[in-house]
Amino acid sequence: MRYSKLPGKTLRDKPRNADSTSHQLLLRAGFVRPAGGNGFLLQPLGQVVLKKIEAIVDEELRRCGASVVGFPGGRASDLSRSLRLRRREAGSDYPFADQHEAALAALAGGLTLSYRDLPLVVAGLRWVTREEAHPNWGLLAATDFPLHATYVFGGPVDELGHAYRRALQRMGVTAFAMGADLAIETELAARPILACDACGYRAPAETAISRVPEWPQNPDPGVTEAVYGPGLIQVEPLSKFLGIPVHQTTKTMLFEAGGRVVAACVAGIYGVSEAKLLRVLGCRSLALAAPEVVRDLTNSEVGYAGPAGLPESVEVIWDFSTEHRTNFEAGANQTDYHRINLNFGRDVKRPAQFLDIRTALPGERCAHCEGGALAARGAITLGHASDLGDVYADLLGAKFLDADKTMRPLVAGCAALDLACAMAAVVEQRHDGRGLIWPAAVAPFAAHLVSLPPAEAAAEALHQNLVNAGVEVLWDDRPESAGVKFGDADLIGIPLRLVMSKRTGDKVEWKSRDAEQGELVGLEEVTGRLQCRL
Repeated sequence: MRYSKLPGKTLRDKPRNADSTSHQLLLRAGFVRPAGGNGFLLQPLGQVVLKKIEAIVDEELRRCGASVVGFPGGRASDLSRSLRLRRREAGSDYPFADQHEAALAALAGGLTLSYRDLPLVVAGLRWVTREEAHPNWGLLAATDFPLHATYVFGGPVDELGHAYRRALQRMGVTAFAMGADLAIETELAARPILACDACGYRAPAETAISRVPEWPQNPDPGVTEAVYGPGLIQVEPLSKFLGIPVHQTTKTMLFEAGGRVVAACVAGIYGVSEAKLLRVLGCRSLALAAPEVVRDLTNSEVGYAGPAGLPESVEVIWDFSTEHRTNFEAGANQTDYHRINLNFGRDVKRPAQFLDIRTALPGERCAHCEGGALAARGAITLGHASDLGDVYADLLGAKFLDADKTMRPLVAGCAALDLACAMAAVVEQRHDGRGLIWPAAVAPFAAHLVSLPPAEAAAEALHQNLVNAGVEVLWDDRPESAGVKFGDADLIGIPLRLVMSKRTGDKVEWKSRDAEQGELVGLEEVTGRLQCRL
């Protein structure tokens, strides 16, 4: 392709309102352009890269036995829109499925499948609208993006997640698993994570696990009493008022969980992780108890609840951070009062077990290795894998015939990858001070041919030979200076640069994008050498 005929040229200056590295470089190199409604238009170079990414993903999913289907347009199928659940608390209803699981489950259930037909795996691409878009982050969090989704019926979902991870590796992206998600690190104010560089552990901040610090304790139990401290519900001013370390204070938070109330207790330096607490309780819903519920159970306003004196109906869950403390503080279940010098066994029943329900803090020791510490980072989620269970079997009658001739519920799973975000992830991890560095697997062209006077005619002949040989090549045929052409070639980031000029004579300078120096290659060798490289 001739660069002079390509719409969307490079930009010299850093674009405004572009916060991510990938957004800045993709805009400057002419791969994307802003469009109306905070969206982005893929220029020809960007479209080629996206198609190559899609081809890699399709290939990896076919290795899992997936069949490619065409999803209905829009955010959900008609069947998904017609399935609605009633909100118990509000009395209104809402769509049951915002994607295509319902339609596919109905399809699978209508095929009269037997155990011999399973697992059934279907994959496809559809455009999705993101509810929490960040236009300044570019393709990492675009308003509309192409989502490659795969559904498995009657089989495990794990292999689908592995397939997407293999696809990312082929694109040159180093992703890591965070539970059911695939993610990359980013400097953006994105999803907070805690990371250990010593062992590679990565986890969302709300579920990360750390070692509990060992705080010095006084072995002699003090006299417990309720101390009047009006308005002191924050641990920092409370610890200063009482003259004790913050870790000796206790946060006691009441939650309504599946029709019951539980009290979660953590050392005052921590917050309660609702994600961890939800997992411990094994319930479907969790919410902070309403103020009137707190008053009814503690006879006090919110902020003064404590574990001593709660009704027996309230289960108290203690975090590991509270296990080895003596003479600790907690709310007195009386407005403006705080009980000090509490001890397990004497003032508070020692629990049968302590659990991890706290939010870990940066700087704490990693629980997965001996020498590592957790650091605060940011992450962007590229994809996910989730087990949907048999919910669609119950609602839609999606079943299969097992070996005993018995109809069984057809369990389902789903995995997906944001292809636009994957494209941006390549750039986030593969660039330098001059521009993009595309890996060959997803590069828009195999080679970038730069011609300078008086080599234009010879370059045109080489360009035609490469095209005839099936080699994808971008020829910069513009009447620009060498500095402009070389700068644009580095910015665009095609893996190989071929230069023909007065200096190269009857040869071609062959230079990889990430190499410091090139080499001169005979003109007759270029086509064959490129074919071997590909």
